[in-house]
Amino acid sequence: MFKYLITMPMGFIIEQIYNLVANYGIAIIIFTVIIKMILIPLNIKSQKAMKKQQKIQPVIAELQQKYANDQEKLQREMMKIYKDNNISMMGGCLPMLIQFPILIGLYQVIQKPLTYLLHVNWGDLEDMANPLVTEVLRLRDGMINLGYNLGNYAQANANMIVKSAQIQLSKWAETIGASGSALEGVTGGTHPWIINFNFFGMDLSNAPSAAFSRIMALDFSQWSIIALLIIPILAITATVVSQKLMQAQSGQNKSSGNDQAAQMTKSMNFMMPVMTGFFTLTLPAGLGLYWIISSVVQIAQQLALNYYFEKKGEDVVVTIPEKKQIHGKKRKK
Repeated sequence: MFKYLITMPMGFIIEQIYNLVANYGIAIIIFTVIIKMILIPLNIKSQKAMKKQQKIQPVIAELQQKYANDQEKLQREMMKIYKDNNISMMGGCLPMLIQFPILIGLYQVIQKPLTYLLHVNWGDLEDMANPLVTEVLRLRDGMINLGYNLGNYAQANANMIVKSAQIQLSKWAETIGASGSALEGVTGGTHPWIINFNFFGMDLSNAPSAAFSRIMALDFSQWSIIALLIIPILAITATVVSQKLMQAQSGQNKSSGNDQAAQMTKSMNFMMPVMTGFFTLTLPAGLGLYWIISSVVQIAQQLALNYYFEKKGEDVVVTIPEKKQIHGKKRKK
């Protein structure tokens, strides 16, 4: 179900963009912007929730002072205020959390570009009469004959290579070429499985962690691999900035460290940068590029929506126990 609802539609969108721009990195950037535009209604709802959180912070602070010695009563009163105002403590984090199913789908697209971008219909990969099986093995053997070390893939069958090494297949096709291809209608020239992963000299199909082996060996000749480390660095930075901005707008930075919302905030402040660093370091750099652009667009949207609600937006109303309503804007005289 996930494949048909998320992965295949994403692959189709990226394919159409790639066909227009002929560059993998630019296609991911445009795709990311499109996704963020689609999620604007969710961001607006999240921003409203954060504005409400900001407006009830003085009330929360009073409750924390009043019930400083009765944490159970404090939690009940706070939950009542959150419920009365229809505020979820995780509401502001939703746009960030919703990225994970998108990341999973994008990971599948990046890992299997021949399936989801080029729509290769593999058929029965156990059938040795299948011309696609013949082509996969031709490319594998061609790389071995050129002296390349393919590791475990040197003895792998076509089924295993297609399942876990489609990026490598694309690169093998670029190295070996189309001459002698078993594919129907391909007699020479450019191989149809070649994908341009290059983005400002960086190969977005590689994981940035590949740079560590080069650094440990003091081999700085392939700077394009070492340069991939900038991807997780920028991704972590963008994530931290987005978090800080979100918390400042919701007023969470003013919360006491004893309440549940503050504890969640602390956990997110730690976990999100760690998870961002791990994923963008160990997975193909294309995912990291998506994360960076997504975070940057998110920051821009947060600032724009905050300006809208502050200057031109609708009145944000909250309910507190002592008064019926507090209006987010001063009443007109």
